Amino acid sequence: MRRTKIVATLGPATRETAVLASLLEAGVDVVRLNLAHAEATTHIEAAGAIREQAGLLGREIGILADLPGPKMRTGPIIGDEVALEPEQSFTLFASPHRAGDVTGVCTTVEGLAGLVEVGDEVFLADGAIILKVTGRDNGDVRTEVVRRGLLRSRKGMHVPSAEPKIRSFTRDDDASLDVALRCGADLVGLSFIRNAADIEAVRSALRAKEGDERKRPLLVAKIETRSAVEHIDEIVAAADAVMVARGDLGIQMPFEEVPLLQKEIIRTCNKTGIPVITATQMLESMTHGPLPSRAEVNDVANAVLDGTDALMLSEETAVGNYPVGTVQTMVSIALAAEREGQAQLASVHREDSDDPVSWAIARAAVHAAEDLKVAAILCPTRSGATARRIAAFRPRMPILGLGYDRETVRALALAWGVIPITVPFLPEEQIDAEVIPQALEAARAFGVVRAGDLVAVVAGGPAPRSGSTDFVRIVAA
Repeated sequence: MRRTKIVATLGPATRETAVLASLLEAGVDVVRLNLAHAEATTHIEAAGAIREQAGLLGREIGILADLPGPKMRTGPIIGDEVALEPEQSFTLFASPHRAGDVTGVCTTVEGLAGLVEVGDEVFLADGAIILKVTGRDNGDVRTEVVRRGLLRSRKGMHVPSAEPKIRSFTRDDDASLDVALRCGADLVGLSFIRNAADIEAVRSALRAKEGDERKRPLLVAKIETRSAVEHIDEIVAAADAVMVARGDLGIQMPFEEVPLLQKEIIRTCNKTGIPVITATQMLESMTHGPLPSRAEVNDVANAVLDGTDALMLSEETAVGNYPVGTVQTMVSIALAAEREGQAQLASVHREDSDDPVSWAIARAAVHAAEDLKVAAILCPTRSGATARRIAAFRPRMPILGLGYDRETVRALALAWGVIPITVPFLPEEQIDAEVIPQALEAARAFGVVRAGDLVAVVAGGPAPRSGSTDFVRIVAA
């Protein structure tokens, strides 16, 4: 059984029903909708298709909707591209309607001149081109080309020095959040966040839109800015999950530091029991070819060995020529790495948690399950918290996340080693000893345990709130 989850981005190459079905059959656990591209209706229709195909397969597939964030882009260029040479003067125009050429280009950033100082660096074409600010004139920003490159229309740009001055959760993001909710997203990716306050801004917006806390999607903090790296501890504490977005991170940080940052972020998330996704260019060669490079195979395997909960595919499945083959390749690499890499239980430290009792019970339950070599750990859950806590300790046996609320169960598709299963527990029912027979029946029906197997049942006992873990029983199936 593969424990590391796979997130695949949906796009023009995979929206067709037959391809989508094959993608899920190949092993995708979570489908990503990039709300920065395509119309809202396209994403809503795609979400419906995902639910339909998942139902036909009898699986709970999660949906991750990525908010665009304050994405900076250059404007249109006459002829669609222009070559920039070192020491050339190049202007970033204030007027949003001025077509670009060899002298300059407009941008999507309002008031750019007020966000930069002389000497600041500006990255164009997603980091391929570097400019240095030399002056400001009536709202225009004058620069000199430091690193040459080919600039095409509407390419990504980054201004690291302006990061603290730009609002992370924009008006467009708020509108995209509405789209994510209409899609029934189980997880929402937060782009270009800088600190915990940026996460709380989105959570506050969700509270205003969705009354029932259990119906709210989990928030995935994307680490792709220098500020986010500097505030990683508070971000991990505030987020429901984290993504190491290596593409933009590699622009804002020295590229040689990114592999070390990836390991450190994964380690931080593992220690605090927060799910972490490793993303960007993992099998990029398979966007156009049927095989990965050896370096990419090593990259995927090392992420698994480092302790990532999930691996993400972007262009490989969104616009690639071999989307299904790419997923199959990632599955095989992950399985091989897991066979060699899982030698001991993870060490999770949550003394600073607002619920230390739940973490202590989860740790004890996993150790008991390992000592007794149970066939599976069953987690009847109202919020999904118990299953995620158990997964954080990386037990060797399967973890079943059993819930009555389908939205809660689908969000568990991202959690390492958790098999999400919807069962007919009543929402009003307190999870206690009476649910054990139902949990065992679901586990037997799913084929994870057989009659007579020893299993651990871990849950939140009778309590006024969901999210607690204080109930452990070892029983025979």
